Amino acid sequence: MHRIQMLISQLECIDQIMTAKIESERSTIHNQIFSQLGTTYQKVSLAEKQFHVKNACSPITSVNNEILVHLREEI
Repeated sequence: MHRIQMLISQLECIDQIMTAKIESERSTIHNQIFSQLGTTYQKVSLAEKQFHVKNACSPITSVNNEILVHLREEI
């Protein structure tokens, strides 16, 4: 009977160690995912800013703005 109790105790200890290991791995993965999400968000945000700047400086936009100014003046 004593041997069975000892085995049960060892199994409970192993269970606690494995649970702690799994929680540690889960936390590491969680942190990596959120770090990658933050990096991706920053890259997308930068790309959107560059896209808007590029469009604001494009010759087509300048021509369209000039046409709108002339139309407003005529009205």
